[in-house]
Amino acid sequence: MATSEPSPSTDQRGRHADPADDPPPEDEAPPQRARRFRPAGGTPVGRHPAANPLLLASGLLLGLFLAPAILDRLDFSVTDRAAAVARSAATRWPGDGEPWFWPSWVALLAGIVAVVVIALAFARVRLPDLVVGALAAVLALATARAAWATLDVVNARIWDLLTVCAICLTAFALAVSAVAHWRSPSDEGKQGKEEKVAGSGGGAAGVASAAVGGFGLALLLLLGGATVGHVQAEGLGPAGPPQDVAGLLSIRAADAAVAADLPGAWVPQVAAAPIGDDTAATGYSVQHRAWTARQPVLLVRGDDLPGAGLDEAWWLTLAALPFGSEAEAQQWCAGAGMAPPACVPRKLPG
Repeated sequence: MATSEPSPSTDQRGRHADPADDPPPEDEAPPQRARRFRPAGGTPVGRHPAANPLLLASGLLLGLFLAPAILDRLDFSVTDRAAAVARSAATRWPGDGEPWFWPSWVALLAGIVAVVVIALAFARVRLPDLVVGALAAVLALATARAAWATLDVVNARIWDLLTVCAICLTAFALAVSAVAHWRSPSDEGKQGKEEKVAGSGGGAAGVASAAVGGFGLALLLLLGGATVGHVQAEGLGPAGPPQDVAGLLSIRAADAAVAADLPGAWVPQVAAAPIGDDTAATGYSVQHRAWTARQPVLLVRGDDLPGAGLDEAWWLTLAALPFGSEAEAQQWCAGAGMAPPACVPRKLPG
């Protein structure tokens, strides 16, 4: 008995069917690779090619600006001298600086940028290359102004300020290096590797080591400058008072903290002169140093005393003897055998 073979199923028939009879396969979308959200062109500040020089420069500047407030709390002559040295370039807050290396607003701008750079690096904020380059450029331009004061320091023979010059010059060189490395790698593979390393937790340690390293280096250099100044004061190094107008500016900056501690007090003025050039400044520096050998004095500029009717051309040597009234200061002048105009009462601001 003949049996008929079962008709092939659809699957079986498809094995021998013409491929043209099969329906076209649906287009399959390629698998989407999960990508981490990142702003266009953004790179973590701490992983940017400019990170190391930028963070070191920021740490150096913060060390310079905070040194007066930190070192004044230590009761040692070397730390007191180091704090006084730093005030020639430090901001007015928080250490009562009297910056003459650069305008006070430039010093304040550099300090703000340094804080912002370190904060952004710790927060792992991603920034476009142009923003990183702009931050580095601001630091480079600001520190260039301070580094230029090195010529005035050398000409005035203010040897204990050479370490402040070293800080400013180093910060300037590092900022320039950061500007030169403003562009981050554009290769996707390099970015992926950078992202993986940044996520491993090592970024914070790198940022801290660079910033703290710069901060500590600034303090060490300032203490070294204080040691040089101490040696000079002991007569073991280059002798003689600071010279030129820069020398007077350095003395004024060092005495700023003393004046700030006597707000509103009446003090005797024991010497004064208008200074028009470096020769006159050098002569008055010698006169001021002669007074320092007799009693504690401080040096101020005419515009430091509002209401005195003096401009910035005048320089005054004031005895660091606070009195509660003008009459008491005048009585001290009489007791010292000095009559006006050799000795007149002056009121400190406050």
